[in-house]
Amino acid sequence: MPESMTTLTGFLTLFMAFLMREHPIPGHSGTLVLGLVVGAAGTGNALGTVVGNALSRLRPDVIISAALILDVLAAVATATFYSLWTLLALGLVAGLAAQLIKLGSDAVVQRDIDENVRTRVFAWSETVLQIAWVIGGGIGIALPLIPRLGFGVISGLLLLVLAASVRIRMSRRRHPPLPHSR
Repeated sequence: MPESMTTLTGFLTLFMAFLMREHPIPGHSGTLVLGLVVGAAGTGNALGTVVGNALSRLRPDVIISAALILDVLAAVATATFYSLWTLLALGLVAGLAAQLIKLGSDAVVQRDIDENVRTRVFAWSETVLQIAWVIGGGIGIALPLIPRLGFGVISGLLLLVLAASVRIRMSRRRHPPLPHSR
């Protein structure tokens, strides 16, 4: 799931850069809007660290699920009501969710992965995150510069990730994993 947030970050970075250059929001400088969205994402990321620490007593999968739901809602709102305010909200939520999901995923690895392979799992995870960013950026470059279409596509992808997450979670409840020795 952290890959979906990194995909969103790559998409936002490149799609917004080209979109604001070619089709800025009327009455606003494209460079200013891009800077504000990047600033909102950075603020969300910093806020995610604070919120993640405050919520550290909750199960990581609950935090991850809530963050993904927030991301889906912000992306759908941006696709539906495209404006400066929805872009800022999406940037803020994307930064917040990315950090919360990263912290939650790291907590799951710390909790569930044997110490002798944990370093490799973290390295593999970081590699996958980088690939996801490139894929998101590629989607942002490949799509036509039509705001509602671009944000609609990324919303659809996030909705698919959310649906897959729910399905996996329900499957695990019906068929819990077999215990293994450590």
